[in-house]
Amino acid sequence: ARIEAPRSFAARRRAGVMRAPWLSTAALANSALFADCASFGSSIFRSAEGVLNGALQPELANQEETYGAGVLVGRRGRPENTSAREVRDRGPLKCGVSHVAHSGTDKWEKCPSECPLMAVHEGNGVHCDFRCVEATTEACNAMNPREPVPDIEEGICRACIVEGCKECATGGTDTCKTCNPGYSLSGGKCHSDFFYVWIAAGLGVAVVLAVVIAWFVDLARRPITNAGALAHALLLRSRGKLRKPKEGDGGRELWPLTTNLTREDVAGPGMALNFNFQVAIVVWALVMGISWLLLAHMVDREFLTLGLRRATNARQNCVVVAFGYETQHRLFMAKTCFLVFAYVFSFVFFIALGVRHLRLFQKMDETCLTYKDFTALLTGLPLVQGKERLEDELKEVVTSKTGHAVVGVSVCWDFGDVEDDIMESLEDDLVQRRADPDTDVDQGAPQEGDEVKAREQCWAFQMVEDKVFGSAKKDILSRVDDCVASPRGPPGSTPRGTPRDSEEPAQHVKQMLDEMWSTGQAFVVFQTEKARNEAVNTIRAAGGFSFRGEMVQMEEADHEPASVQWKNVVPSSWLWLFKRTLGGIGTIFMALATWVFAFYAPYAYYVMSFNYAYGAEPGIVSGLAFTMIVVIGNAMMYFVCGEVADRMRFMYNDDREVYYMLAYSFACICNVVLDMVVTFYMAYRMMVGMDMATYQGTPLAEVTSFQMIFESYAMQRSLGQNLFAYAFPSTFLVPFLIEPFATIYLPYKLMSFLVRSHKNISRHDAEGLMMPAVMDLSRYADLLLNVMLAALIFFFPGGFTHRIFLWLAVSHIIIYAIDHYKVLRCIPACYFASDSVDWWAQWLLSIPCAIIISATVFKANCQRGMGSDICVRGLPFLAILVATFCAHIALHTAVLLWVVPLFRRKEKPQSSTPYEEIAAKFPCSWFSSNPVHCLRSKYIYGHSPPCDFLFAGKEHCLRSNPALGCYFKDAGSLGEDYTTGVMQQLKSTFSWKG
Repeated sequence: ARIEAPRSFAARRRAGVMRAPWLSTAALANSALFADCASFGSSIFRSAEGVLNGALQPELANQEETYGAGVLVGRRGRPENTSAREVRDRGPLKCGVSHVAHSGTDKWEKCPSECPLMAVHEGNGVHCDFRCVEATTEACNAMNPREPVPDIEEGICRACIVEGCKECATGGTDTCKTCNPGYSLSGGKCHSDFFYVWIAAGLGVAVVLAVVIAWFVDLARRPITNAGALAHALLLRSRGKLRKPKEGDGGRELWPLTTNLTREDVAGPGMALNFNFQVAIVVWALVMGISWLLLAHMVDREFLTLGLRRATNARQNCVVVAFGYETQHRLFMAKTCFLVFAYVFSFVFFIALGVRHLRLFQKMDETCLTYKDFTALLTGLPLVQGKERLEDELKEVVTSKTGHAVVGVSVCWDFGDVEDDIMESLEDDLVQRRADPDTDVDQGAPQEGDEVKAREQCWAFQMVEDKVFGSAKKDILSRVDDCVASPRGPPGSTPRGTPRDSEEPAQHVKQMLDEMWSTGQAFVVFQTEKARNEAVNTIRAAGGFSFRGEMVQMEEADHEPASVQWKNVVPSSWLWLFKRTLGGIGTIFMALATWVFAFYAPYAYYVMSFNYAYGAEPGIVSGLAFTMIVVIGNAMMYFVCGEVADRMRFMYNDDREVYYMLAYSFACICNVVLDMVVTFYMAYRMMVGMDMATYQGTPLAEVTSFQMIFESYAMQRSLGQNLFAYAFPSTFLVPFLIEPFATIYLPYKLMSFLVRSHKNISRHDAEGLMMPAVMDLSRYADLLLNVMLAALIFFFPGGFTHRIFLWLAVSHIIIYAIDHYKVLRCIPACYFASDSVDWWAQWLLSIPCAIIISATVFKANCQRGMGSDICVRGLPFLAILVATFCAHIALHTAVLLWVVPLFRRKEKPQSSTPYEEIAAKFPCSWFSSNPVHCLRSKYIYGHSPPCDFLFAGKEHCLRSNPALGCYFKDAGSLGEDYTTGVMQQLKSTFSWKG
């Protein structure tokens, strides 16, 4: 049978091809292309093909005996005293003679010219019984009153094509007799009762989009009145990106676009593992897709087309369903064997990936000497008030207890309640000492008449900004009047961050520091890694050391200073952590419930109340609504999970990323499950509306078992097409193509237009507006969701298998390229020192493996030739599937916990590299990243120069003071040329030079 797309809307409705409502116009590529690609190795695999086919011949014989040489696809039984062979031997189509369609029927055969219409013979108790009738309304009505319309073009009698129609009129035209709920009958057509509501909603969305576009265009056309602030902010934006370690006396350079992010320590080992994970997913998908192509070449090409055959009318649909069911059973042994291979390969591959990542992480840790290699973490310290010199006291005690000199001690302080005051004091200090050489950049004074031009050009939007943004606009766009920092505010104004009274700023800061309490943890920095290790071993062997009546423990630091969230380091207990965890989970569940009941439930109610008779399905408006529901749900869970992860107040950013990745993965899985439930129900209602049945002849409407419904080929075919449409391109690719525009380019252009056109935006505010969004590791969750969707395809006909895996590989190659450019050119500096996020991603890979083994059990159930005649139905079979799924999760977890660690690398040699050599290369140290430590250096200890706090993009403002462990000193790095487009950068980077 040929593969051909339906030729009209009517044909698509009659075809029984249930498409995803959010991609109702998506077309599947012709699989013949893939079949041709596989044919190149015919000579190589001919011998293997013969062996495999020979092994399958006994099973094919068993199936022929079981199902008969020619088995009819029937829903209400075979005519009495009529065998399958007798029906097959009736010859060509004749007028008024019943022809029961089966798998061997030529679905493209036409009726004779004197009776050109194919009509379903309704009421004789035989399904797929068709007769050729005259092209008249009376003839169509006589055969099937539900399909009274003679369609000469399609050559069939069909139902009326009227959206929202419940029962067609019998006049032979596209007119309706009774409409579905929510529709009103007028002139034989059904009109939606909510038509004007939809029109109003559409107009509202169009108006909002028009206003936003007009505002954006207006911003782009406004005169430039604040060029200096924009240039200053862009320079800091560029300086704040990921750059190489300092080499020589010049500024640090950006990493080149040719950097191998799977090997180079650009943003920590955690980032390198993320890119290795992406490469592994591409390799896995390619192996699975190519293996399926080879299986089809060696066994049967139907593996590439099963489930893809099109049907433009009811008779063709009967032929396709019968052929598909019989082919599935004929090839089940080969597919089951492939599923066993897929499971074993995936399990071994993912475990090997875990071993490789463990060894890669250890290798990067050995070869890249960083701050954590010199640092030990003290825990169990007593709570001490800030007026005491705790750092010096700890330095002396640790030196005496370990016998090794200490570079310095960075104490964790509880300053969450005064974080804003702390940061404002640090900002004021930076400005007051005028360490930034860019403060003399020309502000770009506006030309005469620019203010009048701007007022005439954008007065409407200015008025809207005043009304909508109110105080926010005054705070952001008019900070000159409200600025309270003396270097940036009016003469005589109160310094920013200080109370408006006679108290001096320095006294206020010192009082704030004196009243602050420590948290019981501190980081001790030693001269060398060897000294650190010996000190830790000494304290560990002694069981700790006593300090102010408390037993203090020491252990190696396993995080970098850039990953420490200093404001989140607070005295806590297991009960406190349990309450926060429970609260976070509760918040996520509440968000899911809100989304389900506020958005999903109304749509589900509409879907359940829709009438799917004659293959009708909800229209394009319903599909768009479903798309918006999915997008809103995913976006809402993205922000909710991020906010919950922030409120958990993790001490290390790596722990925050683990929680965020797991929560976001869980939320996405819940969304997908709901999507699949709605899709299944729509497919089922559509199949019932078309009077479809199981292969054994039971109408789907009369089947009460979910298992039997799910196993019917009509549902398998429909659900497979839905899953593929859901996966590609809407899940695999489209969101990732939109992401860089929505999260990077558009915010950058919008903020640039705002800053350059508002002269009252200060440099400080411009810095915040132009700073890019921070990087996180949520990409793991996106990758895992795609892998799970691809694994689900094994439950359905094989024609979608190679497609979904090959497109998964192509999509992830594109995602890798986007993330590669994003990390090297678009994000602020970050560092992921731990492999904890990657380990949990490795654990989540157990889910697709569990899906594959569950699909193997599902396909092998009730099949002869598997060594037994086991056939389990109902709840016991569901219990077997769940047990199989959980068993693999347990096995996978055990292997990750106890087997993978056996392949660890040997202990790395201890380095004698001095601390100052590393500290001179990297600006973010245990001292410069701790805001309270920097203020205490100035106001409590009176150091000169004190330890400076590191602001992103202002690394050149750090002053060196070896006595404090501060060795980094840098010249201002050169900024980027923002007039150069992405394609020009790529061309200049990868162009060949002879």
